[in-house]
Amino acid sequence: MASPFTGLGAAIQRQSTTGQAATAVRDAILSGRVPPGTPLREAALAAELGVSRNTIREAARILESEGLVRYQMNHGIVVTEITAEDARDIYAARAAAEMTGADALTASRDPAVYQTLAELVEQIEDAFARRDVAAVLESDRLFHATLVAAAGSPRLSRFHAQLQQEQRLALTLAEHSSRQLGRTADDHRDLLEALRGSPAQARAQLATHLQAGAAELRRLRDLLARRNDRQAADAR
Repeated sequence: MASPFTGLGAAIQRQSTTGQAATAVRDAILSGRVPPGTPLREAALAAELGVSRNTIREAARILESEGLVRYQMNHGIVVTEITAEDARDIYAARAAAEMTGADALTASRDPAVYQTLAELVEQIEDAFARRDVAAVLESDRLFHATLVAAAGSPRLSRFHAQLQQEQRLALTLAEHSSRQLGRTADDHRDLLEALRGSPAQARAQLATHLQAGAAELRRLRDLLARRNDRQAADAR
């Protein structure tokens, strides 16, 4: 009698290969080496990574679930472009998730969460002083993920993580400089202090913080549009 687990070893190996391919493509996208709107040709990508075209398709499904690629008619797999409407929607959804986390934290007053947030504020400020925008963005991501995790909902955390991936994709459009990100100071310490205060204070400061982030992303999109217009004019 055949074992019910027959063939699972091959499936695990295939999944591992698919995961590695997805990681390689994800890193290329989020580093900005493969910009939004770029078609990902299955054959070329499979040859580059030394995997089958089927593995590339499976990896693309993973990346599609993360919002990093989309399937377009007559174009196949394309790196997602974040539109102005997408950006507004990302921040509206982030606000809903993060307000839930803020409410949970101001109710529980969990000292371990506050300690983690305080450490991340230190990391953000240190990276900001060094003008290390990549480190600022990573510590920012962890700060907000920690806030959402305070709600104790794995599903909410997974949803929020996808929103952060999509936002990170939009931010790869920036040159790595705080000037282009539109920042002259960081306000995470103000947010942390508000989270230690009343629920109303926490909600108000979080709303202000997210509104500033949305404005930053709009500035970034405008910057990109102007740069593309200049490049198009120079090419004519």
